[in-house]
Amino acid sequence: MKSYEKVPSGIPGFDDLVNGGFHRGTVNTITGASGSGKTVFASQFIYEGIRNGEKGMIIMPSESSEFLKREMYSSFKWDFWKLEGDGKLAMVDVTDPVLRLQKSIETDPTEFLISFRKLVEKKVREEKPQRILIDDLMAFFTAVESPFVMRSLADDLFGILRSLEVTALITISEAFGMTQIMEYGADSCTILKRERVGNNMVRSIYIMKMRGSRIANSIRVLDISDDGLAVSTLSPYP
Repeated sequence: MKSYEKVPSGIPGFDDLVNGGFHRGTVNTITGASGSGKTVFASQFIYEGIRNGEKGMIIMPSESSEFLKREMYSSFKWDFWKLEGDGKLAMVDVTDPVLRLQKSIETDPTEFLISFRKLVEKKVREEKPQRILIDDLMAFFTAVESPFVMRSLADDLFGILRSLEVTALITISEAFGMTQIMEYGADSCTILKRERVGNNMVRSIYIMKMRGSRIANSIRVLDISDDGLAVSTLSPYP
């Protein structure tokens, strides 16, 4: 094929901004501050993929997956426990020995990230998901002092994900101020914001880039309801 196959995101209104969805087999970053909706966005992408017959995988390097499962069920009634039990969803979290090692002893950040990349490759080959979420990698990468090494490690991870032909979403926190290195190597970058407009707190979304696709240049309101996230046709600005 000379052009990418599009993968519907499952986020109402989002695919209108990116001409049909994410490209299959690409790495896509979702960047935002705490509370902007990154994890919900990416979890909805996984959940909707499973509903349409695509196996999902969620990798959580720094916390237990039980917190995510409880959050998504409490907020939206998305039962990740059942999906995991049915073999439609694979979870990898900090209880995995490779990830627990990072928490328990002083490990060289570069060596740990190389081990993490190998772990991701191993798990994807074993489980064979079509969609994958990694939530959130930035805290690990900022432990690497050299921007060049950080970029090289990110490129290695992204390259493995592309070679495995999974469609990957990687959430990135703005809190550490080094998001550009991760975003530079990604195939698409979606930016989520939260800000006060008058007396209201408003979430917004825009597409910074998507290689090989026409994208909308507008900033839209991002709504959260009992059904999940949806991109509005409205602008957050008067």
